[in-house]
Amino acid sequence: MMSGGMKCLKYCMIVFNLLFMLCGATLLGLGIWIVVDGNSFGKLVASNSIILNAVYVIIGVGAALFVIAFLGCCGAIKQNRCLLGTFFAIVLIIFIAQVVGGILAFVFYDRVRPVALDTMNKYQQNSTDPVSVGWDVLQATFQCCGFTNYRDWNETTWQPKINPFPLSCCKRDTFSTTGHITNQTLCVTEQPGYFYAVGCEARVKSYYWAVGGVALGVLVIELLALIFTCCLYRAADDKMD
Repeated sequence: MMSGGMKCLKYCMIVFNLLFMLCGATLLGLGIWIVVDGNSFGKLVASNSIILNAVYVIIGVGAALFVIAFLGCCGAIKQNRCLLGTFFAIVLIIFIAQVVGGILAFVFYDRVRPVALDTMNKYQQNSTDPVSVGWDVLQATFQCCGFTNYRDWNETTWQPKINPFPLSCCKRDTFSTTGHITNQTLCVTEQPGYFYAVGCEARVKSYYWAVGGVALGVLVIELLALIFTCCLYRAADDKMD
């Protein structure tokens, strides 16, 4: 018979995994709805390969999260060693991958700028290729221009280089590429207040703490899930004995 502490761990595992199943089902349903929806929003997504690929990633993450949480929930309820072991192995792989990814991101961060400048050389105004669309979305959404600052575009060979920087650096009435440019003439003549002078590196860095906090929270939850699973696995082993 399970002790009070083991019962508490079991119910915690069940509740956590039910919440993750709900999150996974929500992401999965949202992604599928966006893909199959026939209204203008669905057509807009289907016409943009980057957004469409992002939606497929959301569907994949939602499906994976649902399946993993389902295994953990069933394993905790049934105290099934096979399900608990499978859940443990999957979560451990994800945990290690996240830690390694974070370390690699920190180690190779200095290589980001030359890579970013290289992609800027491939930029083409009004093009639908992933590089051009990516820079347009990044600059319009984060209200930034270039990597370090807007002068980065002078160091590149983007086309057509008739302006000092792409029009996505111009100030708009909304934070998107579809927003109306406040004043294009004043923007391309680099008049203060009509273009984004701050680099995208600084803008994105302002979100580092939030992203890092969320990532750390996820790692803590995964670590607790691993510990709980080990305890339940041992309890299931004792039960069989």
